[in-house]
Formats: sequence, structure tokens, C-alpha cells
Amino acid sequence: MQLSAPEDDPPEAFHRMLYVFICHNGICHKAGAKRCMRAFRSQLPEENAVYVEDNIDGEDEDDIEWVMAEGVVRAPVCVVCGLLGNKACSKCHKRRYCSRSHQIADWDAGHKAQCCGDNQIKPESTQHLRKLQRMIYPEHVIVSEEEPECGDSDDEDDDGEDTENINPESQAIVPVTKERVEDSEVEVDPAFMKFQKRIQKNPDQVLRYARIPDSDETAKPLFVSDSDQPQAKDISNCANCGATREFEFQIMPQMINYLSIDSVDPNSIDWGTLLVYTCSRNCSNSSTRYIEEVICRQQFSSHGIGQKYMRAYHGDETAFTKQFDSLDI
Repeated sequence: MQLSAPEDDPPEAFHRMLYVFICHNGICHKAGAKRCMRAFRSQLPEENAVYVEDNIDGEDEDDIEWVMAEGVVRAPVCVVCGLLGNKACSKCHKRRYCSRSHQIADWDAGHKAQCCGDNQIKPESTQHLRKLQRMIYPEHVIVSEEEPECGDSDDEDDDGEDTENINPESQAIVPVTKERVEDSEVEVDPAFMKFQKRIQKNPDQVLRYARIPDSDETAKPLFVSDSDQPQAKDISNCANCGATREFEFQIMPQMINYLSIDSVDPNSIDWGTLLVYTCSRNCSNSSTRYIEEVICRQQFSSHGIGQKYMRAYHGDETAFTKQFDSLDI
């Protein structure tokens, strides 16, 4: 995922971009978020040697486009994933790759028939292109909208109710029936209830941006559970400048619906929410354009959504899909 998040301070953050990379292999995610998820920040000042301003109409700032400066040579990119392609096909020298694994994948997908050697290459077939597209997540554009206002207190939900004293049986979100008496005592924790009521206002929300640079208030995540929340030790200081990292945005579980993931597969990718923390100083490093930040994953818990749903979540009940859909997540 690529997110444009420019800031005025410092000036070096005028062009500021955040990137989140997630492994496509669901089995990799069983080993923990640190192994399969990475977040990076890259930024440039307004005046730089890479981009120049191109104002189409010359008046409205919204008409400004930033284009590559004359003489700037684009870096070669991998034909499979779009990352830096510092490797090339040894026969045609036309196809670039980030790794041997992607070179092999492209060869099997259709480059074997496309490659002619001696700097020659045939056009890609439709079938070849489709196979390459299935190797990565589908591309979408995220529309930015204002989130409806919520309650003033952290202990109140969006309707001004006290979430610390919630009676789960009184909530329509997970109605309690006779067959679910076993779960009634710990059916829904306050954090999950607050999360559920908040996203009901924007059921299609895939990303929640919370950082306000000029505000004295500290941005806070919308947790999906009272358990498994990131601790101070999980959010290290910036490795580049030593400053503390602050919460900036979170990726919602609804994002999974747009990634063409097989939800029936027990090894498919899943999360409750992904939380990204970035350097509070927006520091730069002249030796590298990409500074790694912190991403934390929080899953739904049995205490959060009830033991019955969690057993189904782990494959013990075939009716889980209907039950979990009733939560409107």
C-alpha cells in the first residue's frame, strides 16, 4: 500500500510517502507480523532534483502536478512487483527483476515463450499479463473522506455511552440466544464494542488516518480488542534519529475484501487491524531515501468477540461465515 501524507514541518517532508508491504504467502503470517510485514517512509523537500511543479491551468493549486524533472532517469523496476529491478534476464536483457524468485515466476508465466535473446523480445500475451497480475495484490485507489465525529471521552463510544460498563446481552450487535449462554459473561469486550460501533458509521472504510501534525492531541488507534494491544517495547524509537514514534494510521480488516484473498483457505492472510507508527520528527537520511518504521498487528480475540466465534474462526464450526458476518465487520 502506498499512502501520500505530506507535512509542512520539517520542509524535507513536503513530499512524504508511506509504504506498507505484506507477504502474499498466508503461511508466512503464522510466524508473526515482524516477519511478513514492513512499513517504510520516504520524503523530499518541495525543491528537489527529482520532481518539478507542473501547473496545468496556472491558477488552482488542485491543478498542480509533480512530474519528473528533465534528465532524471527512472530506476528499472521488477516486471512482477514493481520494486527496484537490479537484475535482468540473461538472454534478452529486457525484463528486469528484484529477485531470482520473481525471474523464475515470470519465466514460467510466459517469458519463456516471449524471450528471443540478443536484446530481442516479443510482446506480452494476455495470458502472460493475467498470470503476472495474480502474483500481486490488485490495485485500487483509496478515496479520502472525513470520519464522522465521535465522543469526547476515550471511555465513551460514539453515542456518548460508557464502554467500560457495557452489558453484552443488551447489545444488538451480538444478540444472545439460548445456544450462546456459555459466552454471555465475556461475549464482547469494551474495545471491540467501541471498534464495532465506530466502523458501523463507515462500513467500507479500509484505512483510518489519525495523525494531525499541528494538533497538541496525540493520535490514538482504534483497537479491535482489549488484549494484544501494542506495548511501549513494541514501538521502538526511530533507528535513524532516536526520536519517539507516534501512531499515524491503521489498516482496517475491510481491506482484506479488496485483496482477492481466498477467505476459505485456512492459510489465508488475516488481521484485526494493522497499526503504523512513524518518526515524530519526520527525520531524513541522505544515505537512504527509505526509512523503516514500525507496523504492529492486532488480531480479534476470544475475549473480544466471544469463544463461540473464535472457535469457528479457527475452523471448528462450518457456520462461522454467517455468524461472523452478523457482526457487520
